[in-house]
Order: sequence, then C-alpha cells, then structure tokens
Amino acid sequence: MKTTSVVTAFVLLTSAHFAQAQSKDFSGRWVLDTHSTQPPNAPKKLETRIKQDGSEVTIESVFQEPTNGIVPLVYLGVMADRVKLSTDGQEAQNTIGPFTMAAKSTVDGDQIQTDWTAQVKDDQVKGHWTQRLSDDGKHMTWDIQESSTHGQQGLATLTFVKK
Repeated sequence: MKTTSVVTAFVLLTSAHFAQAQSKDFSGRWVLDTHSTQPPNAPKKLETRIKQDGSEVTIESVFQEPTNGIVPLVYLGVMADRVKLSTDGQEAQNTIGPFTMAAKSTVDGDQIQTDWTAQVKDDQVKGHWTQRLSDDGKHMTWDIQESSTHGQQGLATLTFVKK
C-alpha cells in the first residue's frame, strides 16, 4: 500500500510538471524593456496586454503613433489596438485599420508561433511571429518576420518585461 501511494504521488507530480512545461501562460501586462536594445524603428511606448483563455489569445496594445503617421509593415498586427489569435488551428480574422489580417497560431511550451497574411492595397504581405517566454516568465521576446509580394522584407525582435 505504501509503495502504491509513493508511485501515485510521483506520477501526479510528474504529470503536473509536464503539463506546466507544455504550455506557459503569456497573460499579463508587457512593456518594452528599456534595458534591452530595441530596433531603431521600434514602436515608441509600446505596452501590450495578453490574455489567454483556452485556445484564444487576445493581444491589446497601446503605443505612441509614429510622427509621420506610417506604421512600418514589419509591425503590422503588433501596432494594433486589438488582435485575437486562435491556437487550435483555426484561422482568426482581424481588421487592423484598412487591412484584414488572417492568422493561424500554435502554442508550444514557452512559445506562441503565428503565421499571418494581409492584403495591403495591391500587395500581399505575410509574416511570422514567435513570442517566447523566459524560463522565469518575466521576459518575452517577440521575433517578427515579414515579406511582401513587392519585395519588401522586414525583421525585428522586440524585448518585453512583465509588469
């Protein structure tokens, strides 16, 4: 009986550890880390709130509008008031200004992977995001890749700290 209890406790603890390792929680308020090097065209005063609810991830952001009024394509979806993602393989549609963005996302442990497309005037734009949590869950990097059918390409990595 004692051996069964020890084995059962071990199995429960191990299962809980693996369940936690499979998917971390990105929920919270994130701000650009002022102690990290950011791209020169990084959004000013970017603050992002992420809410995870089952297979739905909602990203709400506030930021300082660019002085020229033009958001670099590499930040399409990042510099948006609200973006909803679905991590169950379903495509999520978002309207961002005059554009419609279609995105498919998956969560794998400490990462959210998102592939997205948008029609920008006569240009098809596509991109990939990897949002990655640090081991302690207090820092997040957001790697961004973007390209368009007109040959424009962009790469950026934003570093956030949880507040």
